[in-house]
Formats: sequence, C-alpha cells, structure tokens
Amino acid sequence: MKKHIAPLIVVIVALIADLFTKELALDRLGLFRRVDFLGGFFRLDLTFNEGGVFGIMQGHKMFFLVVSIIVLALMTGYYFYEKNMSLLFRIAMALIIGGAIGNIIDRLIPGRPGVVDFISVGVDGIYRWPTFNIADSVIVVGAFMIIIAVYIEEKRLKALKSAGPDQ
Repeated sequence: MKKHIAPLIVVIVALIADLFTKELALDRLGLFRRVDFLGGFFRLDLTFNEGGVFGIMQGHKMFFLVVSIIVLALMTGYYFYEKNMSLLFRIAMALIIGGAIGNIIDRLIPGRPGVVDFISVGVDGIYRWPTFNIADSVIVVGAFMIIIAVYIEEKRLKALKSAGPDQ
C-alpha cells in the first residue's frame, strides 16, 4: 500500500492544479482577452477544445469523452495489475491519470463547449503550438517519463543478462 501513496499524491496535485488553473483562466481571462509574456511568445488565451489532443477532430466532444474514459480505465487497471513497476513508472502513470481525469471532468461539465485550454506558446506568423492546459502538460510529461522508465529498465535487464546466470 505504501508504494501507492506518492502516485496518489501526484494524481491529486495534478488534478487540483489543472482544475484550479482552468477556473482561474475562465474567471480572469474570459473570451476575447489574452495576456502576452516575453513579447507574445508565451500567451494566456482562453479557448475551448471540442476535439482531441492538439485540437484534432473538432466537434467530436462525446467521442473523445468515451475514448478518454476507456483509456483512463485501461491505464488504471494496468497500474494495479502490474506489480513490478518502478517508482518513476508509477509517478509517470499518476501524471497521465491525473491529467486524463482533469480533461474528462471538463468534457462532463454541462454547457461547457469543450476542454478549457489557455496556454499558448510560439511566434505569431511563424509557428504557434496548439493551445493547451495543465492536464495536457502533465500527460505529456508522464508519457516522456514512461519512455525514460522503460529505457532504464531495459538497460538494467540487459546488464543483468550480460553479467551471466551466476550473478
């Protein structure tokens, strides 16, 4: 049970940070108001994403709600099924789960046109990354952490194999 405490805290912190910043964006930014930093490279600009990641398939809010719930259920099931994952892997899974819950909550709020996104990075006229939120950020960080955790585990297993059966 102790091994689940840190990941549970990560889920809660990621979810609270996401929900809090979304409410702050809704309250302080409103539509048609943006705040630029670093000459506009970093921008707070409220938008609603009715599609998937990076705004793909706009207008399919219910489809992405169902897909998100299925993926969340599968990830949560895997988290509890897999007994030998490292702390890094568990924390990565917790980040993804916390972010997924945050975006699912957004899709479930009646009257909300989509997921609240408000962070925009880029240079106008050259390239601006699709607007995102804290949930999206922790999901991406969690995904990279899983890649790192898998790489570390593969390296460890390779070292054990090359050390021979007596080691």
